[in-house]
Amino acid sequence: VGERRLHQRIMAPERSLVAVSGDDFRLPYNLTDISEGGMAFLYLNDKPLSLSDCQMDIYLDEIQQIVQLPVTVVADRKLEESSRLRRRCCVRFGELTQTQRVQLKNFITNHAAASMSYY
Repeated sequence: VGERRLHQRIMAPERSLVAVSGDDFRLPYNLTDISEGGMAFLYLNDKPLSLSDCQMDIYLDEIQQIVQLPVTVVADRKLEESSRLRRRCCVRFGELTQTQRVQLKNFITNHAAASMSYY
């Protein structure tokens, strides 16, 4: 099976979180990696998230970095090595505004790429 990603995924900084836009009652999720085309995050649950027609925000050190990124789930699976209900969700970004594209590139360049860990 060949690699389908158009953009290289880069490990996100440890203090990066993602949350569903406008949903103050959901807990944020731990962002694990990101690219200009999508991102992946970890969460605890026994079943996949319902994220259809959803927008997500990215935070670093509890400060909002990028808002209302349109996302589509491309994979959501339970992590086998975990005895807890830990899952990994991969999403693809939808149509981004010019501002979102610039913010995303800046986030990757200034924060994620600083870790120098690539997938």
